[in-house]
Amino acid sequence: MKCRMCGFEFDETKLENRGCSSCGKHGCNSFHCPNCGFANSPELDEEFEFISKLKDKLRKRNSTN
Repeated sequence: MKCRMCGFEFDETKLENRGCSSCGKHGCNSFHCPNCGFANSPELDEEFEFISKLKDKLRKRNSTN
């Protein structure tokens, strides 16, 4: 995973302190960057990927008109 804040790349499966143990929130489901501590949400990454693909499709459709 690449941290959206600092760009540091890390393996989220090898983190000892994940989610609630790092930030104190209950059920946050985030991976905290070992470099800067920023909470990276895997669900948010999936949403951004979906939005990017949708935007590309719309651009292609509009460019053919």
